[in-house]
Amino acid sequence: MHLNGDITINLYAINPETQRSKWVAIDADFDGAVEALFQLQWELKQDGVEAALEQSRRGGHLWIFAETPLLASECRIYIYNLALRLGVPVKGGGLKDGIEVFPRQDQIEDGEYGNAIRAPLGVHRKTNQRYWFYEAALTPDAQLDYLDSLKKFKEAELRTNIGGMTLPEAYRPVVALPYIPPTSSSLRTEFRILDYVRTTRKDSRNWWARCPSCAQAGHDRSGDNLAIQISTPASTSAGPDARRKRFVQRWTADPPQGCGLRRQNR
Repeated sequence: MHLNGDITINLYAINPETQRSKWVAIDADFDGAVEALFQLQWELKQDGVEAALEQSRRGGHLWIFAETPLLASECRIYIYNLALRLGVPVKGGGLKDGIEVFPRQDQIEDGEYGNAIRAPLGVHRKTNQRYWFYEAALTPDAQLDYLDSLKKFKEAELRTNIGGMTLPEAYRPVVALPYIPPTSSSLRTEFRILDYVRTTRKDSRNWWARCPSCAQAGHDRSGDNLAIQISTPASTSAGPDARRKRFVQRWTADPPQGCGLRRQNR
């Protein structure tokens, strides 16, 4: 059905039971994205890793297929360090534009999904077009034969390639620090949103967390629809009951515009 164009499948990378993924994908849709992906593909080849470059609506997807499922954390260490060594921008860590690496997380909890990416060779729902891999004839059979012929990435090769490396500090998972409210003579308890949600990442301006109302509606599976300004994580304009009431009303009403299964159809 996916190859026929009847539906388009999105893939989630990580198995929460093992924290492993059968594949790695690099998504790029910024100015110079295709050139950056060809550069990464060439450099991966020097490491003995065969990667397949797929066209996309605004750039491309570079796929690596594994012989056996690989630890998501180790896949990310490899690709992040490789990209930064080549000067290829990586989104996050203070950068608005750059490649995005799937799996997007080192690990996920049971019941979570992480972030999805459009499966290869499917029809893009916005453009109604199929995007092909560069190095094969433009027919489904030829494309599948090409993918099947690729050397699969082995865990031993991954471990060799990341020997001594860690994930660059700017891209490490966020650890929310305990919050110490300012000293006040008031008997009122300060309300802090970060005490009620679990953050999944952080950038220069915001903490990002799961939106309760979106999750209740079955959306926000990546857990990052809710932005909380780092500079103002708390509200002190009313007593605790009123503040909790406003919080519940805000996030159990209709989800904000733009919430839901976002950015999965690129």
